[in-house]
Amino acid sequence: MNRLLRTAGPWPAVLLFSVALAGCATRADLLQVKDDQRETRALLADQQVAIDGLRRRLEMLRSDLAEPGRRKSGAPPSNEALQQLNDLSARVAALEQARAGAPAVVPSPFAQPEVEAPPPPVAAAPPPEVAPTPAPPKQLNPQDAAITKEEAALQGAHVDSDYREGLGLIRQGQCSQAVPKLRDFIRKNPKSDFADDAQYWIGSCYYGQHDYNRAILELNEVLLKYPKADKVPAALLMLADAFADSGDKIDARLILQKLVSDHPKSDEAERGRQKLQSLGG
Repeated sequence: MNRLLRTAGPWPAVLLFSVALAGCATRADLLQVKDDQRETRALLADQQVAIDGLRRRLEMLRSDLAEPGRRKSGAPPSNEALQQLNDLSARVAALEQARAGAPAVVPSPFAQPEVEAPPPPVAAAPPPEVAPTPAPPKQLNPQDAAITKEEAALQGAHVDSDYREGLGLIRQGQCSQAVPKLRDFIRKNPKSDFADDAQYWIGSCYYGQHDYNRAILELNEVLLKYPKADKVPAALLMLADAFADSGDKIDARLILQKLVSDHPKSDEAERGRQKLQSLGG
């Protein structure tokens, strides 16, 4: 009997060691799952930006082909234009199919459902004033501070005059003249350190004109052509604003999450965190 007990003695220790190993493996698996979820969210955000940009470009191209007045002499669309439309449609379909097949992100069990905020109360009309009200102060261009900073960075830099003139036209609110100048600069200086800045200011012009679809397309070009440039955080922040202002809060949150995740130490990331809170993200 004693011999049987001595023989069976080591087994409880082995079992306890195995259970401990199983516990460590479980924690490691949970950490791996969290890492996979973060990578999946970033991938979905990238895919959504690309899909939305292509979809808007496709809508604009369809609109141009559908209106004869936009073509010279009302001629039917060329084979090249139709081919471009077909290629763009195929790209959108391929990206949407790839996104549909992406692994689902497991939502947090503590996530709260979105609740629409109640509309603000309607303020009562003020009583008529006897004294005449002073004229309101002149509204400043919200981009003035950013343009001033950009112009300061140009001091002593060798840069094409088209870029300097483009910034000056934006400050004067003449975006219709600034955009061609900036496009010429990018065409002539595709590898310039200021090429991403010029593309950003083109998107900024359209955003300031409340042309959110066009702004999204132009700002998305910053991410596609200059993914490592220093203007990427600013482009992401304005891209999120364009989505939100056009009523697409879901994509706005995705872009802000990408901004905070990929550029956590940037000035734009702090503003992005505040905007995420206001959007319920």
